Amino acid sequence: MTFELLELVKRSVRNLALGVVVSVGVLIALMVVDRWSAGQHALEISRTHAARVYGDSGAFGGALSITALQLPKEVTLFGERLPIDNWAMRERFEREFYSNWKNANNLVIWWERSGRYFPMFHSMLEEAGLPTDLEYLAVAESGLENIKSPANANGFWQFIPGTAKRFGLRVDDLIDERLDPEKATRAAIAYFKYMKSILPTWTLVAAGYNMGEDNVMTAMQWQHATSFWNLYVNDETMRYIFRIAALKELMTHGDKYGLDFGNLKPYHTPAVKYVTVKGPVESISDMAFSMGYLYGDVKVLNPWLCSRSIPAGTWKIALPLTESDRPVVR
Repeated sequence: MTFELLELVKRSVRNLALGVVVSVGVLIALMVVDRWSAGQHALEISRTHAARVYGDSGAFGGALSITALQLPKEVTLFGERLPIDNWAMRERFEREFYSNWKNANNLVIWWERSGRYFPMFHSMLEEAGLPTDLEYLAVAESGLENIKSPANANGFWQFIPGTAKRFGLRVDDLIDERLDPEKATRAAIAYFKYMKSILPTWTLVAAGYNMGEDNVMTAMQWQHATSFWNLYVNDETMRYIFRIAALKELMTHGDKYGLDFGNLKPYHTPAVKYVTVKGPVESISDMAFSMGYLYGDVKVLNPWLCSRSIPAGTWKIALPLTESDRPVVR
């Protein structure tokens, strides 16, 4: 190989290497710029979200930070004053208060749902002569949502099958009336009334709802306890009453704690009409379609129907009153 050719090869190799280095450098620079841009975009989204949720101060709940919150000095639940001047009781209340305050996204949803269901709860509880604060027990149990627990409790009031049947609800593979808000509330009221006949206070009734009334009475007996406040039971039940009280305080007086629920609108309460259907009906979908509705219209407004069919019997089926009341889009 001649000297000139050798030099040409060397220059070509150097130029190629330089080109590779420059290309890699440009690629790295582009990746850095891209990541910086993505980071700036994420930061801007974060700032926008913070401005919406936390306020201009950057503190959760508008102008309030968690350490600036002024918790109430007196709290009542079911008409009963919570003894939060006691150090242990105060700590239990604060634990539930701060825990739920930090989860404002849940509080927002629960407050919006309460606009749909609390009027019915309130009316039925008042009519039965029971404390209307019991509606917050449903929030603590289910977040006002038909959910099923690992223990097979279901519905707003989280009845297990045995207790549901004991208080008049049908629970099987075709019908689950625990998922009917009105029927389940009537059953809950009957259960509350029964427990109040054997337990002296409503806080003990609520404890009984959580751990079973027989367990509460047994614990009271061997511990020589006279109220919930001098009863020592499992951690879940000991927290339960304070969770209900904290939810009531936050959902009722949210503005004191940087939660301006006044800017929200409660969820739409659909107007319905009822039709009487005689079963068995093999296909809910075909039945709905023949009436000018869709399967989802029936299932959403009648969540207690557990299958695609309706069993034998006479059933009152809710249907949307107007087009705007439909839960599905045609």
